Amino acid sequence: MIQTLSRLNKALLLLSLEVILLVPNCMVQSVDRQTKSIDEYWAESGLKEESLTSLLSEQDCYKDQKSFLSCVNSMSVVSEKYNLKLTESGALVKMTRDQIAKRLSEKQDMAQWEKVYQSQVRLSRSFINIWEELKANHIKPPEFQTSVAAGINGHYSISRDPHTYILPLSFYEEIVARSDSRMNNLGFIAKRQNQLAVVRKVFENSPAAKSGLRKGDRIKHINGIDVATLHPAQFADLLKLKTGDRLSLLIERNLGNKVQDKYIELIKSEYMAPSVSARMLPGDKYLGLITLHKFAKDTCLQTRHQLVTLKEQGVRGILLDLRDNPGGQVEEAACILGLFLDKGKPLFETRYVETLHPIDQYINENEPIYKGPLAVLINSGSASASEIVAGALKDYNRATLVGERTFGKGTFQDGRIWAPHMKIALFETEGMYYFPSGWTPQLVGIEPDIQVAFANTDSQREEELFYNPVRPKDMWAGPQSLTWLQQMKCSTDSVVWMDLAEVSGEDPQLQKAQAWMKCYD
Repeated sequence: MIQTLSRLNKALLLLSLEVILLVPNCMVQSVDRQTKSIDEYWAESGLKEESLTSLLSEQDCYKDQKSFLSCVNSMSVVSEKYNLKLTESGALVKMTRDQIAKRLSEKQDMAQWEKVYQSQVRLSRSFINIWEELKANHIKPPEFQTSVAAGINGHYSISRDPHTYILPLSFYEEIVARSDSRMNNLGFIAKRQNQLAVVRKVFENSPAAKSGLRKGDRIKHINGIDVATLHPAQFADLLKLKTGDRLSLLIERNLGNKVQDKYIELIKSEYMAPSVSARMLPGDKYLGLITLHKFAKDTCLQTRHQLVTLKEQGVRGILLDLRDNPGGQVEEAACILGLFLDKGKPLFETRYVETLHPIDQYINENEPIYKGPLAVLINSGSASASEIVAGALKDYNRATLVGERTFGKGTFQDGRIWAPHMKIALFETEGMYYFPSGWTPQLVGIEPDIQVAFANTDSQREEELFYNPVRPKDMWAGPQSLTWLQQMKCSTDSVVWMDLAEVSGEDPQLQKAQAWMKCYD
């Protein structure tokens, strides 16, 4: 369906590790393989400690400010997994509740360490010694290679960019790249924010769904531990259920006129987790909802199948849900755009940092299979390939975007075998993608046509989270797409009539999108 003017298999987009709170398991493997954790994948990779310590030499770490911050971030990322803070003297101390609340982003932390470097006062001990203390007193043997990898990726986040990282090759092949996987975990995504954690997504037929957990629930305690006392890394580890098979949550749920505390117990079990799901919406038999959870192999084929099925059921409008979809394979994004856009349309371009490399242009070669009304749901967790789809559809005035500004990851990565270890893949940032109207969403994200906040939260995005994000030379500051120059067929004012109580339920963004589609029709 899709033609590219140069290498087709280049430009794999990063599948955000932040969202891999879930560790799916390959369907074709044995029972032992199905229960493998990320720690086991790293242990099998053969990653050596020297790959980290070679980055932490005294000479290299104090070469300049960027090198110093790279070493600091490397050790901070590892130490925080054990609720430890690296002090300005080089000591490791237990993090206080206040420190946990303030340390929610790499960018905030590095701003403080810039002052340390500029004071020209060295830490009282070397970064190698800090690593040795972590290894001797805190890192458990099953987590050793995982901690080494965390330190390397923490270093790369500053020395290179936030989306250059290493990953076990087998984990990528068996987990990340697969469209349908057996999963043996809890089946929900939650993001740590201030004193609570907000449930962003609950996967169908998962243990979380069966327990009654809902999108929008606010988690206060996990296994009796106050979420406010957990650093984000610790919070993520608890959700992965590294030990045990049960998780007890104290949640806060908004029931309209009142807020209720509720205890929920989740029991880990195996279930199927497709990359695409679809259904007709109740009460609106002509509206269909297609949810894309990630852009993996065959995601486009599954989306096409769901579109055809909905058309056979008489659908008159489609809501395409890309919320909390961190991206994936760029070819799948191009293919999905081809389902909705006319033949011959330029879909997007990938432009390389290495200017001698030719631009890759993606063009739709087939006729679309759906030409009806279309709305796209986006939020701060929509990144990378999700932004490609949302942005290109907006450029052509093909869809109305509903929700929140997207994450702002406009870079793409190319994966290759990492030279030091044949069982590890290195994903390096190669360039940025650009929409048909000539701009990239890198750092700025995509603004929806209809703004609808979720759970009164303000999620951090690319620019707020990272110290050294890739900054495009042609940073876009004008209107984001051609839709700003055209008159909408249905004014957004006409959907403001909805009673506030009607959009304060479990999913106000979906409700607003439904209202828009009624108005459009």
